[in-house]
Amino acid sequence: MTKLSIIGLILSAALVSTSAWAQQEAKTEARDSDKLDIRKLEQKYWSAKDDDFSVVQNRRYVKASRFYLTGSAGIPFNDPYSTGSIMGASLGYFLNERWGFELNYNSASLSDNDAVKQFVDTYGAIPNHNVYKSSYYLSGIWVPFYAKMSFIDRAIIYFDMGLSVGAGTLNYDITQNEGPISKSTFGYKLGIFQQIFFSEHWAIRMDLINTWSSQEKLKYYAPGGTTGGGQVTDTTPRDLGSETVNDTSLMLGVTFWY
Repeated sequence: MTKLSIIGLILSAALVSTSAWAQQEAKTEARDSDKLDIRKLEQKYWSAKDDDFSVVQNRRYVKASRFYLTGSAGIPFNDPYSTGSIMGASLGYFLNERWGFELNYNSASLSDNDAVKQFVDTYGAIPNHNVYKSSYYLSGIWVPFYAKMSFIDRAIIYFDMGLSVGAGTLNYDITQNEGPISKSTFGYKLGIFQQIFFSEHWAIRMDLINTWSSQEKLKYYAPGGTTGGGQVTDTTPRDLGSETVNDTSLMLGVTFWY
């Protein structure tokens, strides 16, 4: 065998060996590429330093850049002296899906509850108290919750829940023997609401509204006056000063989205 033949055989064997090694490396790389690197995904999507990550949810009924009008009715929730109904109307606008503002008006039709009637029957006198009449509030709205809910596997209900914080004017009557005295005062409002959408333009809304206001208090009878039974009351001053009154109401209404 000549030297050239020997060199040719050596080169052929080297080429075959190199080709087999290259094929084996390619197969290894292909297997590695099919594996999912969980650590890279965690670093990309669940890293504590990733401040831009947020949940993305498709909204069927949007609120951004839309006006709405709500008509509602409800009851006083914590009034110790009165019972009756409250009617309300709200006009609002949402700047985006989270933030909006609202102008609200409520008017109450209240009368003495059973506790007051029992007090009158027992003591022959009416307790010193005020009666809520109406209120106007301008509120800012924040909606942190939006969700979809399955209803007995037949329909999807879209609803959101938010907070309203506002300030305005509250009107009330001071009860007294000679007749009520109407007063107005500055008040604060904190409300929690939830609304369920049924179409692009209609929704049902429920509100739990708390208001706080500083109200003047007077004795029902003037000093030296008499009760219903003819007994003379004490002669202390009639003015009882002012106190902060919390009124809570539960409202249910229908909202039209323009």
